[in-house]
Amino acid sequence: MAKFELYAAEQLPQGFEFPAEIKDFAATGKHPDLGPWWFIDANSRAGKLAYSARQHDGRNLIPFAKVDDGRGDVACFDGDDLSGDPKVLMLVLDDSGRSYSFTNFSQWKAAALKDAAN
Repeated sequence: MAKFELYAAEQLPQGFEFPAEIKDFAATGKHPDLGPWWFIDANSRAGKLAYSARQHDGRNLIPFAKVDDGRGDVACFDGDDLSGDPKVLMLVLDDSGRSYSFTNFSQWKAAALKDAAN
């Protein structure tokens, strides 16, 4: 797996902390295969595009992963959650009206692993 860059502190809400596990994944590149999900590199074109869409629906979102299975959803941390174990809110970019979220990164990762197994 490849290393990836998380958004820099100056791009984040004051007091926001990424969960330790995703910081480790980003720094080492050692993470489970979550295909069809992939981690967004903050310095990539996709990272810049995801960041530009982060407040499109009024939420304070910090994008970190995208799924390429037809849904096109973007997994984002809740930028208003300063707990160090933030909720994961989904940015649904189609007009389906779907809405879903996860308690934290661990719960999102478990769901992504299920997607990868299918």
